[in-house]
Amino acid sequence: MQNGKGKPSSYSKYGKFLILLLLSIILSLIISIKNQYGITEYQYGDIAKENIKSPVDTYIPKMDITVKKGEIIIREGERVGEDHLNKLYAFKNLEKEKSPNLVKVFYLSLLLFLFMVIIYEYADRNIKKFALSEKDLIFGAVLLTFTTVMVKLPFLVFEYFTQKYAPDLFYIVPIFLFGIIMRVALFSEAAIVFSIFFATIMGFTFENSMPIFVYTLVGNVLASYFSGKCENRNTILKAGLYTAFIMSFIMLLFNLFIGQALSNLPVKIAFILLSGIGSSFIALGLLPVIEHIFDYTTDVKLLELANLEHPLLEDMMVNAPGTYHHSIIVGNLSKAAAESIEAHPLLTRVSSYYHDIGKLKMPHYFIENQKGFEDAHKTLSPNMSALIILSHVKEGVELAEKYRLGKKIKDIIKEHHGTSLVSYFYSRAKELEDPELHIIDKQDFRYTGPKPQTKEAGIVMLADSVEASSRMLDDPTPKRIENHIRDMIENIFLDGQLDECELTLKDLHAIQKSFTTILLGIFHHRIEYPERAEHDGANKRLTKVSENGQTMHKKNNRRPVDIFKAAG
Repeated sequence: MQNGKGKPSSYSKYGKFLILLLLSIILSLIISIKNQYGITEYQYGDIAKENIKSPVDTYIPKMDITVKKGEIIIREGERVGEDHLNKLYAFKNLEKEKSPNLVKVFYLSLLLFLFMVIIYEYADRNIKKFALSEKDLIFGAVLLTFTTVMVKLPFLVFEYFTQKYAPDLFYIVPIFLFGIIMRVALFSEAAIVFSIFFATIMGFTFENSMPIFVYTLVGNVLASYFSGKCENRNTILKAGLYTAFIMSFIMLLFNLFIGQALSNLPVKIAFILLSGIGSSFIALGLLPVIEHIFDYTTDVKLLELANLEHPLLEDMMVNAPGTYHHSIIVGNLSKAAAESIEAHPLLTRVSSYYHDIGKLKMPHYFIENQKGFEDAHKTLSPNMSALIILSHVKEGVELAEKYRLGKKIKDIIKEHHGTSLVSYFYSRAKELEDPELHIIDKQDFRYTGPKPQTKEAGIVMLADSVEASSRMLDDPTPKRIENHIRDMIENIFLDGQLDECELTLKDLHAIQKSFTTILLGIFHHRIEYPERAEHDGANKRLTKVSENGQTMHKKNNRRPVDIFKAAG
């Protein structure tokens, strides 16, 4: 389902609710895990085998005393008495309180489930660009569980070995990686919604702590903000650092607001900076794994696919050079158009490189790859020729799946012709039509679609059509180029091919201007050199006839240089 398009089926809706329910149960169990004190059980009169110290400050009701943390309850070799048992009993009760209670787990699961369903449903119905497939929701659930475990385990270790400093050590855990990965793998709306989920989980994990909730939420929203338009790996590194610096400043303001001592603030800030750096490096390490498992096309992957040494592009360069050249120019047109309407320039450029890879199956049937005046279609019927032309979309999708180009590029390959008509072969078929034998069906000469569903797919469709048709311009003057681009965009618009994407008339005007600028640069006029002008523009030396009728040749006053002799 595309953003803002259609409604999911009831089955899909129930499937998403089931995912959220399972996620709530798993997270409730993780939250409920507490450290056990591990105090040895003794009976009255037993001899203690080791020193037993108090793990925390604890009030003993029967004795009306408070045992301080670290105080020795029983010394090694000492006989266990009634006072010792009262103290041990008090600590055992504390362990029972810390152990997971199934009733509390149930209540927490229900609470989390209702919270997530309400937030998810609100986002799904009211945020225009928020649309998650089941795969996206599973990915978000897996990342949420992974990050929660990644926070919980170190904290249990910190609490076990150094309970006094455990709250401060929380800030060294790289929690900002959640916002970075969600933004790079999905989109900003999903990153914000899931950051709310994550912050809520962290708040429950740390004894309903509001400061932890705010810190987690603001930190991950900032991390996702700085990870937007990730066109190089440095963007992810900067996202972690920038987030850490801002959160350090917020931590300073918070401490000043509540009047807390600033003595341990430098340590907290150092931990936050380490957390930001660690978040970036862990995110960089996890992203390739996520791309492979969930088949996501992140901006980092797009940068790799933009390399012209990719096997598909190298194959196209050798076996379909016309298509390769066409795709490069379409990439330039698409990138400029996307920048003019604030779409995704990197996605449109890379998708343009691969939009015609299906032509690699039978490149010589496409005019840009035909050499000289040969016509591979002259022995074929119009129906067969149209079938070959139409099949390049299906072949392109199969190659995209084989080379794991990702869903975004695969969708643009599928949509870049929409349901348009192969008009040339349809006209030829109509000319040969015999109404008594067979009626030509127009649908047989249309691409199967779907029509472009996103701005990026619409841009690639327009750039593809404009570039291909511009090759037929006889005298590409600036005015003719401008009129031609306008006519092509109008024809595609009137054919209804842009009905399902979000391109507005304002966007189309901006796209037209960007296309005009690029094509004027391609078809710019060159100066006429004297020798070419003398021979009517022919790039060759013609003979001249002298007055006495003998042929004369122009002399080249420059002597040829023997480069091999000169080198020797």
